[in-house]
Amino acid sequence: MPIKKKVAQIEAPEHVDWAPKIEVKEQLTDLRAVLEKIQAKEGVIGYILRAATSASVDIKDPSKIIDYAVLSASTLESAEGLLEAFGLGKFCSIVVEGRDLKVLLLTIGEYRVSVFMEKNVDHDPIRKELL
Repeated sequence: MPIKKKVAQIEAPEHVDWAPKIEVKEQLTDLRAVLEKIQAKEGVIGYILRAATSASVDIKDPSKIIDYAVLSASTLESAEGLLEAFGLGKFCSIVVEGRDLKVLLLTIGEYRVSVFMEKNVDHDPIRKELL
């Protein structure tokens, strides 16, 4: 069953002065279809789409699924801890860049999305596609 989100119902993130304002699109979007399209792009390694009780994983190298799942979960927990510690509210998107890998983490409604890519891939168009 495809996961759909109605963007008009998604609570807009709290805006802070130092962050760009994110516009909310007013259309139905099939999040999985968008992620599959992104997955096909050069340099994109895969994604994890998490809901409260389920997850969908599409990683090009199946032997690395656990590694990417741990990276995603650890990064999300760390980010939430930092946001809480500094009273920054909720996050909309986070990019973590390593030596060879980059991960884009997003909150879209009730879903958590992690998109893994090679370091040289521009993550901003991917972020804009998903938001």
